[in-house]
Amino acid sequence: MQMTVKSWSLFWLLALVTSVAILSGLPDADFHSARGMSPIILRAVRCALPLFLVAFTASSLAVLWPSAATRWVLANRRYFGLAFAFSMSWHFGFVAYAIWSFGNPLNARDTALDLIGLTFLMALTLTSFRWGARQVSRANWRRLHKTGVYVIWLLATDIYYHTVRGGTDRIHQVIFAALLAAALLRVAAWTKQRLASRSRAAARTPAIPQP
Repeated sequence: MQMTVKSWSLFWLLALVTSVAILSGLPDADFHSARGMSPIILRAVRCALPLFLVAFTASSLAVLWPSAATRWVLANRRYFGLAFAFSMSWHFGFVAYAIWSFGNPLNARDTALDLIGLTFLMALTLTSFRWGARQVSRANWRRLHKTGVYVIWLLATDIYYHTVRGGTDRIHQVIFAALLAAALLRVAAWTKQRLASRSRAAARTPAIPQP
């Protein structure tokens, strides 16, 4: 199967689709109160998360089910990640407006978690460009991106865990299940690679001659 949409064309397509999906929720938002802002703030996250899940599992999918489709996803992982960051800019824009207009309704813990997530998202985004990546060594770049995606996954999972635990609609339950499934895919891919490495090492080890 030949994938014709890729690279920046894919990014702009994803950015357009998610923006339309987010902005279609504007009729349900009330910009005159903090409570009225909540639907559009949550909608922005829900629309952006699928892009993160694709970027988060791209390498795992290619390991577990190698095919033209999964190789295309892996080759375009950067653009899924950048589209996620673009989509989250809607979320943070709405949050900034709500805080500016009505004050911060979050407690200290939730505020700190949001700031941590924003910091890592900005760092991942800036170092996804060549001029940003040149500011850090290759080893530190890998550490930053590996740590960053796990931090974002953990923050999203924590938010939806508490939401599901408190009783919520089916959409939040599905999102929470998808986040857990994404982590399991990464564990499965890591396990497959480890077993393959051990098999190759055993094949290279010369047999000990019998006395």
